[in-house]
Amino acid sequence: MELHFEDLALTVRAGELDVPYGLSDETLFLSVRSHLAGVLGFGGTEIFCFGPAPDNTADGQDELLENGIFYRIIGYEKNLGIDLESAADEIMSAFHFLVENFEPRWATIFVEEGSAKREVTIELLYQEVF
Repeated sequence: MELHFEDLALTVRAGELDVPYGLSDETLFLSVRSHLAGVLGFGGTEIFCFGPAPDNTADGQDELLENGIFYRIIGYEKNLGIDLESAADEIMSAFHFLVENFEPRWATIFVEEGSAKREVTIELLYQEVF
């Protein structure tokens, strides 16, 4: 029997973050880690999107874009200890623990633009099994 791990993604607004463009994966993570941990640990942060990891294919399509800066953290369901039915506070706590205690496999910045909207997403991918 083959093991299957579901990738779950949490997307939250990053607020007025000064996006650190042009950094390597490790440096990007280190530069946003504290801010991201604060966003995830602060009780007032709302989940923008939670579910299976999406692809970034909205470039040029305003109806699919959201203006703003976002964090997207992707991790294995098994490592997070949550599922699609988990409560918002459990989801935030699981991803906060992940960011606080582990380094991602990679980190990158996606910029997608339409004629009227610009969406910037700092994405962290965690795929190691702990």
